[in-house]
Amino acid sequence: MDENLFKFPSDLAGVVSNRWNKLVGGDYSRPPCPPLDLLRQLFEVSYLAANCPEEMRFPQFNIIATSKASNSKPQFFNSVKFDEPRPFTVQEIRRLAPTVDIAKSSIWVAWDEGGWTVEGVTDLGTSWHRAKSGLGYRYQAPADLLVQVDRPGRVKVHQGAYHIGTLEDGAIIGVDKFDFSLFFHRIAGEGIVGLRQLIEYPEYEAPSEFVGFELIALVNTYIALAAEISSKKHGGMIAIVSEFDDLVEEHFQIKYSCDSTILRDAFVEFMNARHVQGDFTALCDDGHDVPDSELWKAEVNSRDSYDALVEATQFVAGLSGCDGAIVLKNDLTLVGFGAEVLSDFDHSVEIVEGKAEILDDYRDCDIRQFGMRHRSAAKLASRTTNTQIIAVSQDGPISGIYKKDNRVFVENGISVVNQNLPWA
Repeated sequence: MDENLFKFPSDLAGVVSNRWNKLVGGDYSRPPCPPLDLLRQLFEVSYLAANCPEEMRFPQFNIIATSKASNSKPQFFNSVKFDEPRPFTVQEIRRLAPTVDIAKSSIWVAWDEGGWTVEGVTDLGTSWHRAKSGLGYRYQAPADLLVQVDRPGRVKVHQGAYHIGTLEDGAIIGVDKFDFSLFFHRIAGEGIVGLRQLIEYPEYEAPSEFVGFELIALVNTYIALAAEISSKKHGGMIAIVSEFDDLVEEHFQIKYSCDSTILRDAFVEFMNARHVQGDFTALCDDGHDVPDSELWKAEVNSRDSYDALVEATQFVAGLSGCDGAIVLKNDLTLVGFGAEVLSDFDHSVEIVEGKAEILDDYRDCDIRQFGMRHRSAAKLASRTTNTQIIAVSQDGPISGIYKKDNRVFVENGISVVNQNLPWA
């Protein structure tokens, strides 16, 4: 029996307390950590509040914790401080939870030797949340102890910008090993080959600088699509194909077919604009004179083109609101949406849970225990080796489903964190 499947908020408190001073080394000023008994209370109240629905909806909220001894308020963000502190109770957190946005703001609590009080509410801004989900590269991260509760049974704890541990459905994750998935990298590695024929390359910037970023940017675009669908709470599926013409007739019935390059074009424009900016930066670093007006123009174009990529990503993700799958080529060309999977299972193919890259880390998978979306994805994957499927459950978790070596792999709980921020 796996003892890690029976963990509680008190166990999470022990993990956080033990890791607090060991998490980040070097020139780094960590925020203060509450004593162990207060950590237990913080996580227990958060956990219980998340399990108390209001009008059939479970609360989602963030909590930022500061020390009264330092007389500090949450750093870098605007805060509203109450005239009188409020008691830190499950009922008070439930009352305040609807006032904060899980993507933007938080409840502010503080501690001293007398315990916890609720001090006010804090605006975190949207840049941190957007960056974590692949929709940004410039961000302002919280600098204090941050507790995120986005559903019942899950309490995620950060030390500033760094993830320190999560209690999720009775298990503590993100502690013993870095649970890294190459699912999105596999898709991007194939898709970037075609995209590079459309991208204009810099003359001066070192290839190692822009080639690596291109791949990460494409990975983040796929991550952002999945994260956006997850945030909408209705679930969805994205089928990404590399050889499409024969697949469409045999395996899909697409209600709204198209051949739209809006997402692909936005990605290419962003890459081109960033390469110009990167070229100017490299020239300046080597002592060349680049007019300030050109530097400013390049920076503005890079920012504007990225904003356009974000808008296109959110637009395409929104198509998941139509019943059926979104179908993309791996170069981000939109083939259609509202697609029904016509495939039947290839019963000669084994279905397993795990990662194809880790040969000894998979187990048999009873796909019948999953919902229709996952079953349809497994059917499709069993019939083709050139399709990668992102299946997003209605309650948020994301799975990657694909075929390799006569096995269909189901990777459950794939992280949708910006690959520039793997610690987030």
